[in-house]
Amino acid sequence: MSASFADTDNDGDADLFVTTVRGGNYFFENDGTGKFSDATSKSGLGYIGHSSGAVFFDYDKDGLLDLFLCNVGVYTTEKIGNGGYCIGLQDAFQGHLKPEERNEISKLYRNEGANSFVDVSAKVGLLDESWTGDAAPLDYNNDGWTDLYVLSMQGHDQLYKNVEGKAFEIVSREVFPRTPWGAMGIQIFDFDNDGNQDIYITDMHSDMSQSVGPNKEKLKSDMKWEESILNSGGKSIYGNALFKALGAGKYEEISDKVGAENYWPWGLSAGDLNADGFVDVFITASMNFPFRYGINSLLINESGKKFVDAEFILGVEPRRNGRTAKPWFTLNPKGGDKDHSLVKEYNLSEPVEVWGALGTRSSAIFDMDNDGDLDVITNEFHDGPMVLTSNLSEKKNVKRLTVQLVGKGQGASNRDGLGAVVTVQVDGKKYTKVNDGVSGYLSHSLIPLYFGLSDANSVDLVTVKWPSGKLQEIREVDMNLSLKIVEAE
Repeated sequence: MSASFADTDNDGDADLFVTTVRGGNYFFENDGTGKFSDATSKSGLGYIGHSSGAVFFDYDKDGLLDLFLCNVGVYTTEKIGNGGYCIGLQDAFQGHLKPEERNEISKLYRNEGANSFVDVSAKVGLLDESWTGDAAPLDYNNDGWTDLYVLSMQGHDQLYKNVEGKAFEIVSREVFPRTPWGAMGIQIFDFDNDGNQDIYITDMHSDMSQSVGPNKEKLKSDMKWEESILNSGGKSIYGNALFKALGAGKYEEISDKVGAENYWPWGLSAGDLNADGFVDVFITASMNFPFRYGINSLLINESGKKFVDAEFILGVEPRRNGRTAKPWFTLNPKGGDKDHSLVKEYNLSEPVEVWGALGTRSSAIFDMDNDGDLDVITNEFHDGPMVLTSNLSEKKNVKRLTVQLVGKGQGASNRDGLGAVVTVQVDGKKYTKVNDGVSGYLSHSLIPLYFGLSDANSVDLVTVKWPSGKLQEIREVDMNLSLKIVEAE
């Protein structure tokens, strides 16, 4: 289901945690030479269930990265079908309405050191039963302790307040009275460069209540399901949300005001694709067979005031050679497919090749070719990845700064510097990013922070607020270089 990289033992290389559905989760230890060994048993991370996204963060600030594991809920049977996969429940989409038999509690694992983890969910009061696919760490109230936003793909998102690394308190409806009903992806970044971290959430499941044409793809869903299915209590948004941070733990939902809606979204990735100092967004989309093709969205941030649709202008759409579908499977009415619903519906008597729409599930934004601009790599469902390389550096001198953080490890900040706040000051402007590792849908990566600097002439100051609480300043920084910042003693 997902892959999450992080240096969990502070030895200078990235280890890997992988989730599966009913196959058991896996933890692989990196020996520093690029070789991984299966350390699942030793780590204590081999949970078997309906796992999804996994997020590393240091909730107790001991310098070791802890892990939050998202468990969706029971949506498959134990019966194995063709291909070796568990067959899904017929009423899987209504599983959230049967909490006693279908809910599956997500888990918070504390890192005890030496890549050994212990489930502390009950101990710290973080017992989340959401039908969650993903989550993201954030310090919503700026108290220096990393909190956790947990998505729900069928219901209400949850916000857990970190109480000094000892416990978590649920403050969801106090801070967010209404959240997307079918939340899938999340990115946290400073949309308008006011120094506060805003929250962008994509909602795919709300778009499933009816089919619409391209003329309505930028509108919220006109929800057709009844309350008996939604179980919402009027506290849901039926579409994407952009929560603008107002400070002091307060937020305002502005998605429609700034053009943050799209259709059939999965996850999203964020990065300054045109290096103008404002963070842009790439949203993966499409539902594959048996639905029509749905486009990926590239939203260019126009000075923190609104997003502008640019996927067709910048070459994300249409896909290479105009592809929108491919052969999905073959039905043989004379063989094992004689009872298939499509064979009966279309009265098929001869083998037929069935096509399905292409669709992107996840993405990552980073400078793949080290030419100074950001590229996009996608993960496709039932197809090979797309590599979308930017030619921005061929057209202009891209002014930017890339920052890699190295914490001191146990007793200070985690070696990856996850949770650190970096502020770059140029020509009287400030750009702030939080190093959270959330790179895209169901993915956690170690990617250097990229600051587009527009037309700046120099970098005046780089400030790092480490998870340990240390404040570090670097002056006289050369632009267009990769800056490696090691946590000071």
